[in-house]
Amino acid sequence: MRRHTRRFESFSVVDGFCYNKIYNLDAKLYRALWNPRVQPEGNVKIGQNLKIASSIVAILWLVHIVNLALPFDLRLFGIRPQHFESLGGILLTPWLHADFRHLVANTGALFILLYVSLLFNRKLAFKALVIIILVGGILVWLFGKRNTIHIGASGVIFGLIGFLMFVGLFRREWTAFIISVAISILYGGALLSLLSYTPGISWTGHFFGFTSGVLAAWWTKNRKRS
Repeated sequence: MRRHTRRFESFSVVDGFCYNKIYNLDAKLYRALWNPRVQPEGNVKIGQNLKIASSIVAILWLVHIVNLALPFDLRLFGIRPQHFESLGGILLTPWLHADFRHLVANTGALFILLYVSLLFNRKLAFKALVIIILVGGILVWLFGKRNTIHIGASGVIFGLIGFLMFVGLFRREWTAFIISVAISILYGGALLSLLSYTPGISWTGHFFGFTSGVLAAWWTKNRKRS
């Protein structure tokens, strides 16, 4: 850890989520959206979506474990607002975490929200992720506090919350509406964290992640579900 301390002394690391506030609801949402009476074809799609969500989360863990063995610190490649050399951090930030506590806190919610998004529509989910990561990351780079490093998947988590909360409103479909209501009930409390600033928590990451998710819901409102 000395290596991390020395190399981070000129920047404050802004990490992750407000721990232990909403993740206890993940299992309830998972059970509410799992229908044991689906047809065999539906079971195949469910299995594929679970594999995709699991693979994405597994990559987060792999990156963090690999970073522990490297002679340099990957966390330095997060978003440093207004630093041109850190523009690449817009794509790297979601995969980097400050420590195992930060990673564990993001794992549950990210897995559930990814699965629900893929369950709704896989193609739209990937388009939403691209918008959330790019637009949210660019806005953090533009308006985030200087001399900080923004890392973690919490911006994507808030983005998926925004996407799923508003996709029903914009698309006006019953399936999308039911998902939006469920997400609003189970994850709406997370938005309360946007009303206050907590040191060490990336408020700009959460806020711009959420707004980019809403933008993604609007941008994909006329796209056909395949």
